[in-house]
Amino acid sequence: MRKCRWLQAAAVIVFACFLYWESVQNDMIARRFEEEIDACLKDGCLPIAVLSQETGAYAYVGQPALWAAQYAVDQVNREGGVNGCKVRLVTADTGSEKSRALSLYQGAGRKCCIVLGPTDAPETAWISQNADADDHTVHIAAYSYRESREKRAPYGISYMSDSEDGELEAVRVFAKENPDIRDVVLFSMSSDEAKNSSARQFQELQGELGLHFLDVIDVSPDAQESDYRQYAIRALNQKADGYVFLLGSRDYAEILKELRSHGIEEGRRITASFSAFNQETMEIAQEALDGTYIWNKIDPYYEGENWQKLREAYGAAGYEESQISQPVADYYDAVMAICQCYEVFGMTSENYVDFRGEEQIAEWFYDSGEMEGIQGAYCWQEGQKMSEYQFFVFDGTVPVNLRYQN
Repeated sequence: MRKCRWLQAAAVIVFACFLYWESVQNDMIARRFEEEIDACLKDGCLPIAVLSQETGAYAYVGQPALWAAQYAVDQVNREGGVNGCKVRLVTADTGSEKSRALSLYQGAGRKCCIVLGPTDAPETAWISQNADADDHTVHIAAYSYRESREKRAPYGISYMSDSEDGELEAVRVFAKENPDIRDVVLFSMSSDEAKNSSARQFQELQGELGLHFLDVIDVSPDAQESDYRQYAIRALNQKADGYVFLLGSRDYAEILKELRSHGIEEGRRITASFSAFNQETMEIAQEALDGTYIWNKIDPYYEGENWQKLREAYGAAGYEESQISQPVADYYDAVMAICQCYEVFGMTSENYVDFRGEEQIAEWFYDSGEMEGIQGAYCWQEGQKMSEYQFFVFDGTVPVNLRYQN
């Protein structure tokens, strides 16, 4: 009995030491980021703190987004900066880890009135759930679904339009374009809060959409080739009219290939989420994309002059011009909006910290006036970025905007 009690006490001590060490590590991460921001201010520059995903699961969107933020800063500095100060990105890699993202956010919040990033919903949700209740840092991040955004109102600002609204509108377009499609299978991922929320919404509104969801297939974030085959077979066994995907690029492309190889000849029976709209999807799925639908929050082929200049610079940086990821446009817009905010409120490196926690800064973003973005006008309404959604159908491997087809 004494030995058992001793072992239990030892386990408690070890666990307490682990928690203490983790707390120390998190505080060190926060303090290092805080010191970098402080150094920026001492150099006479206005900081834009960015929680980036340069490594980890979300690096494929984090790296291009960070490039776009730096591109925007370069444009501003080329025009003389803001209020006599140069603007500087102060970035830190979350490694796509939620706890690290929270620590970096807390460090930035000790100096900054605004923090940009992360690019992904899971890290953003973690910050919104675990940040101090009295935290008044304006957080421009992936508040892409209403529940998380409202929890941080008015300080949680979405850098992109609401995913749930876009997903819903995309399925409406899909159903309208294909009135004979009624019974569908939905592929989603319960581990992703945004995708899971959209999946629930589809099921609740299936009557309104004119669709009947025969099955919701939950795809594992660690799925392998054999799993993709099983997901496809399960869907095929439902004898559905169509298939709706709320998945990322690789998962969607692999399951799409399986469906096509097992006899789904008409691409029009398949529609995918904006999260699958990137180069990886094109490289994996290739001709299997022909005739399928996909939606996005930007049009990679937008003809505006500033967008074309950005595309050219993007290609020169080694990225694929034709498949610019959505956060590129949104991070560019966010940085430009932050700089405009700095200018409106007269911020400089000397008075910057005086604006921490100012509700008027949050209000300026939360319900903004119309702004000119990299792909046309947009605004924020109740913290959500409002801009047009884009819908495409593939001609071979080329996505063609339905706006110019109809």
